Parts: sequence; structure tokens; C-alpha cells
Amino acid sequence: MHVRENAAISGIITPADIQDILKKELAAVETSISENFQSSVAMIPLISEYLVSGGGKRLRPMLLLASARLCGFTGKENDKDIIHSTIMEYIHAASLLHDDVVDTADLRRGVSSANAKWGNQYPVLVGDFLFAKTFSLMAKHSPPGVIEIVSEATRLLAEGQILELVHSADIEMTEEKYIELIFSKTGALITACCQTGGIIGGADEQRLNALSEYGKNIGIAFQLVDDILDFTSDEKTLGKPAGHDFIEGHVTLPVIAAFAKGSKQEKKFLMESIKDEALAVKNISQVMEIVKKHDGIEYATTMAESYSEKAVASLDVFPAGQFLDALKGLAEYIVTRKT
Repeated sequence: MHVRENAAISGIITPADIQDILKKELAAVETSISENFQSSVAMIPLISEYLVSGGGKRLRPMLLLASARLCGFTGKENDKDIIHSTIMEYIHAASLLHDDVVDTADLRRGVSSANAKWGNQYPVLVGDFLFAKTFSLMAKHSPPGVIEIVSEATRLLAEGQILELVHSADIEMTEEKYIELIFSKTGALITACCQTGGIIGGADEQRLNALSEYGKNIGIAFQLVDDILDFTSDEKTLGKPAGHDFIEGHVTLPVIAAFAKGSKQEKKFLMESIKDEALAVKNISQVMEIVKKHDGIEYATTMAESYSEKAVASLDVFPAGQFLDALKGLAEYIVTRKT
């Protein structure tokens, strides 16, 4: 049974419900995000505010806040949930700043990227500032274990971005290598959010492992859906042109699946197109037709649903309640979202 059918049966709550449940905490996170990137160097808060207020989903804070409360944290003990939600958003924002420079991206969430607006130098250095700020916040506020978790996630994130460059236009990349890449690039930080929430909430080893499995699986599912949307959405909805990832030389699962099933002529066409950006722009409609013809999107969708189902199953160690429903609801949202 697919996760969507499970959701219909169990009445899993929506992201809007989760935002309402955590309304006070999420408002505190927004305040903390704005306060902690203040600097006497005016360009730092200017670029930071431009990026973090640009329509992000705040998925990572929601995961951390819900995970902490699932493990017994009430928010009355201290504000470590708010501070660590801020840390996760800073790491995410810094990675986006650097990623856009590497990709020479002009758009981020439908508006001009920071590098398109200010050039490459400022965004790179502001990204460095945000990373440095997370170290400062962790030194002051992190309980035992969290610094190790967040440091490891940040290392994996950097490795994932480098792996993406190494495998640029590598259309013969294996599915296993692709999963490794997207876990490092996206899933590791999402996993760290769930683990950090668990530690803040006082989770035992069994529950911490369960949250780790949940985070790993929804992190992979999240990136799979991102890669699917690149082929199925439009520029108005997604904030970037359809097929943008392929044009940039990023090999994703829909393409890997289509390439595996394609004819010799189709494989040659895909290989030549992805290696030449101008040719990719010219051929993108035909590329998308080949991906759809060989069920690349359906295959990736099935994979995303499978990872989401694994994530939900890993939460069986927790008792019923609104925060368990919240994490299940986020798993459902991840595979059904349109942006």
C-alpha cells in the first residue's frame, strides 16, 4: 500500500496543521534566524535576510521541533530547540549560497539568486559567515553529541556537492551512486535535524536510531521528488525552467532510469545532450519525451514513495500522538508536494 493510501486511511495531518501546532515555536525560530545573522558588516544581514526570507519551507526546523517534542521536550526546559533550528537553517542557507555560485544559477525560488544580484564574491563569503555562526552557536548551546552530528552532516553535505560536480554529465552513473550523492547533499542534514531533536528531547538509543532512519529516508525521498519536479513542474510553480537540472549537467534518477531502458540511439542522444549545455537547451523537449517514454518519472516516484514508507515504518517505536502524526504528515507531504 502506497503512503498516499496510508495517509487517507489514518487521517495524517497536513503541513499547515503542523505549522499551526508549532506556530509559536516557528515564530520564535524566525526571530532567532533574523537576530543571529546581525553584523556590523551591512552586507551580511542584507544577503542573509534576502535568502532566508525568500519562501523557504522551514522543513528542517519543523522536523527538529517535532522530533524533540515526540521525545518528551516541552519547550519549558530551555530554548535549545529554537537555537538548533536556527543552526540547521543557517547551514542550509549557506549551502544554497555556495551551490548557486557553483551552478551559476540566476534564480532561487522564482526570484533572482544572491549571486545574480550581488555577484559571486559576496554570497560565498556570507555563506562562510553563516557556517562560522553555526560553530559559535553550537559551542554555546549544543548538548553532548549534537556537535558531532551536525559536523558530520556538514561534512557529508560538502562531499555531496563535490560528488555532484565529479559526476556532472555522467549519465552512466549507477543508481547506487546517485542515492549516495543525494543522501550526502540533502538527506544528511535532514537526518541531523531529526537526531538533534531526539537528543534535545532526551531520546534513548532505540528512539534516536528510529529518528535517524526516519530522517535518512525522508531526506532521500525529498531529493527524489525535487528531481522529479524538474521534469514535471513549470517555471512559475518551481521557480526555475523545466529540465533545468539536466541542462546544468545534473544526472538524476528519472534520467538514469530512462537511459538504462533507452535504445542505442536514445542513449547516444541523451549522452551528447547532457554534455553540452547549449545542445541540452535545444534538445530538452526531446529529452523529456524520452524520460517519460521509458517511465523514468514513474520509477523515481515509486522509489520516493518507498523511502517515505520506510520512514513512516521506522517510527513504530513511538506512541501515538500529535507529534508522531506530524512526522508522518511530513513524510506524506514530501512525496505529494508540487514545489
